[in-house]
Amino acid sequence: MGFITKAISTRNISGAEIAGVASGFPDSRTCLLHQKLQMLNVCMERRTLRDGGLPFAMRSTGPTAAATAATAAAPTDQSDEEFFDCSDDEQESGATGRLSRLGNMLLVSSDEPLYIPVTQEPVPKTEDQLEDDAEVMLKLGPGSELCTQMMSASLLSDMESFKAANPAGQLEDFIRWYSPRDWIEDEPVDEQDPFGRKGHLSARMLIPGNTWQTVWEGARAIPARRQKRLFDDTREAEKVLHFLESRTIGQIAQLTMATLFHVGVLTLTANATPERAVVPAFDELIDRMTAACCRLSRESWISGSGAATGPGRANSQTKYEQQLLAEMMQLECIVTQARSLRRKLFAAPGESSSVDAEKLLQGLLQSHETNLPEGASSAIAGRLMVLFAEAKRAANEQSDQQTKGSNTLPEPIEKQFTLRLSGNTVSKGAGTPQFLRAILMPQEFRLCGAFSRNTTFY
Repeated sequence: MGFITKAISTRNISGAEIAGVASGFPDSRTCLLHQKLQMLNVCMERRTLRDGGLPFAMRSTGPTAAATAATAAAPTDQSDEEFFDCSDDEQESGATGRLSRLGNMLLVSSDEPLYIPVTQEPVPKTEDQLEDDAEVMLKLGPGSELCTQMMSASLLSDMESFKAANPAGQLEDFIRWYSPRDWIEDEPVDEQDPFGRKGHLSARMLIPGNTWQTVWEGARAIPARRQKRLFDDTREAEKVLHFLESRTIGQIAQLTMATLFHVGVLTLTANATPERAVVPAFDELIDRMTAACCRLSRESWISGSGAATGPGRANSQTKYEQQLLAEMMQLECIVTQARSLRRKLFAAPGESSSVDAEKLLQGLLQSHETNLPEGASSAIAGRLMVLFAEAKRAANEQSDQQTKGSNTLPEPIEKQFTLRLSGNTVSKGAGTPQFLRAILMPQEFRLCGAFSRNTTFY
């Protein structure tokens, strides 16, 4: 995967997004490879925004892009005035990091407006990262301190931003903005209080020592720009590149298995639709394959620390082959048989679309015997006889070839001739054994021998 990561790194330097990848956060409905590339796009976009550039969605080519960039880089006088007015208010109240007012709502304990804070962007995660987090939380247990910190990291950041934007705010004010369902207004509504300050927290927020109260007590008034980043785009991008570098092409292809089978089912459905009327139980087969494909695609291909290798991947691949691939091959074979029969039995195009023709094809595919619409003297019967004759001739030829092959040896690749002599020779005394072998091959000829003589009587 080195050449892929090299190309991605080159794009990262140039600040361009990876083409062909959907925008936005990693979509868990797609394969893991697509999620990783989405994560890389998000990292590059976050880095570009931090460096003062434009997001990918606002980029284009030509004079329009230059005008858009100029407009974004050079704010108008009106925006400058709004900025300085907001800064003056923040200096007077000691607040910072305000985005805008929350309607006409006021704080519960004062007449100050309730401001929406500037918060950090949400943290994107891929499927394997979510599974790793869930596994860690399961091992730590719901009551552990580390598990609470992991779950409330984003909540703590938002509370600190809210405290920075609303110095006089309380937990009730934060709940009114962050989780309005947990703020229950008193009944009847007081006409003298149009700002929704008369009410109380929900039952789950009043539980002593709950996570919301604990995090609120530990949160400090820190604006989002001064907080530690919840999402480190540089580190996450390096993780994606390491994920690609540490895997072979085969392992990367395994990540697209669910997508490939989805495409295969859709392609088979589209190509087999013309034969829907004659293929036995066509709709049931398609529904069963679609359900199996959806079920298998939701099974985890990640084992251990997020590596798409090992027994988990092998078992998933076996399930695809046993539960889905066999049915796809069977349906494809039936559709091919239906098309072949339609082409061989019906000469005219309109002749094969009649009701009798479809019944005949369906009968031939479903059972061993079927009735001909016009009897044995019809043109279709004649074509069927020709098909049977051709099949019989092909079977006889194959049988003859097998019989002939069983009685005839193949051409030799080597021949050997051996001469042996044992007894009296021209020499005096008792005879001695002699041996000579000749080896013949298409491109080689060899002679080897063993000769002896009687040294006692000679």
